[in-house]
Formats: sequence, structure tokens, C-alpha cells
Amino acid sequence: NLRILPSSGFPLRGWSNFGEAATAMILPVLTVALVIAASLIRYVRAATLDVLGSDYLRTARALGASFPEALIRHGLRNGAVPVISILGIELATTFLGAVVVEKVFALPGLGSMLLLAIQQRDYPNVQGVLFISTLLVLLIGFAADLLQRLVDPRLRGRRTES
Repeated sequence: NLRILPSSGFPLRGWSNFGEAATAMILPVLTVALVIAASLIRYVRAATLDVLGSDYLRTARALGASFPEALIRHGLRNGAVPVISILGIELATTFLGAVVVEKVFALPGLGSMLLLAIQQRDYPNVQGVLFISTLLVLLIGFAADLLQRLVDPRLRGRRTES
């Protein structure tokens, strides 16, 4: 029992004592970040291996670019497109995992507010939390799409028909 980091709860004074609040957030943030990082690393590895075997990287090397220059200039953009998609999905599903993390670490947040509202049958509160969560998921998806258009030049001029 080292008592270095609190295993649950949040300081009663909130963020007024920044050091105490920051130490209370280390374990929950690590929990959420490690879950995202574990799956994201697999996709980054797969995208990197895909880029390393591509023709355009070999062409850039044949035209005189050094390997790091060719990888950064040509490979990074092409490898980032699927990673951005997965990151958008992972960030959106983080809200689902946040409910569990808030419950385990006894933190106040949207997840614990949603669970309390469901238990008390407070339907307007449930609707509000679900509306905010849905809005955040849509905004994250939209931001991921915009970032993909910035990174991938093939998507810039493409128009979708609806």
C-alpha cells in the first residue's frame, strides 16, 4: 500500500487544488489511453508495413530521395489515412468506455450522470446526456473526415453524390 496514486474518487474541492486533482486523474487517463493505444499501434504498424512495400516509395528512392525523406514526404501521408479513420472510431467509442472507467474509479462525469439518471428514471436527463454524447461522436467523425481530406490529396477534389 504505497499510497502514491488514489485508486478511486475525486477531490471534493474539484480542480481548485490542481495537483491533487491531477493525481486523481492519472489512473483513469492511463486506463483509457492504453486501451486506445493498444489497438491503434496495430493499425499504425499495418499501415507502415503497407507503405514500406509500395511502388511510390520505391520510385521516390529511385529519384534520389533518401529513405527517411521518402518515408516522411510520401509514406507518412498515405499511411496516415487509415490510422485517422481508426482514431476517429476509437475516440468515439471512448465515451462508451468512459462510463465503465468513471464507475470503477468513482469519478463524476457524463457516464456516471447517465447511469444515475437511468437508475432514477430521469428521462430528460438521460435524453440530454445521450444527445450530447451523440453530438460529440458526430463531431469527432466529422473532424476525422476533414483531417483525412487534408492529409490525402486524392480526397480533396472528390465530391460525393447524395
